[in-house]
Amino acid sequence: MANKTNNGAVYPYSDERMAWDGERKRYFLTEEALVESGTDLRAMLSANDTVGADFVIRRVLTHATAQIYNYIHSTSVNNERQDNWIAKVPSLRPIIYNALLNQVEYLLSVGDPTRTLNRDNRAMGVDENAKAILDTVIPELGIPITYSGV
Repeated sequence: MANKTNNGAVYPYSDERMAWDGERKRYFLTEEALVESGTDLRAMLSANDTVGADFVIRRVLTHATAQIYNYIHSTSVNNERQDNWIAKVPSLRPIIYNALLNQVEYLLSVGDPTRTLNRDNRAMGVDENAKAILDTVIPELGIPITYSGV
């Protein structure tokens, strides 16, 4: 499934800011990405008595990824093609990264609207900035990852 580009990078790949999970075929932010963006979740959690910080951080990052991928998948019936593009197209990696960062910030700011019985609130589960980022046209494809046309 890996794709080597002319600059030698092999996609998908993991680095200190975003990790590729080959089993789930998804990118996940790392804690370091949050810290780099100004969100030190571990420090916030250490100020409170809470379940282990590692658990909470992992849960927030996993949930943000699920929400972003679910949103992307809701825009097309060909989710396998979308996942292949995310894994292999170099200019999609920063798009996914920035959408994930915005989604984590959204979850930390407003909570998770998808966890309510109110249907209207559930519809606000994905950050509007993340949606706009995902609508960026991918140069290699000429369409955004959220393109739902033919």
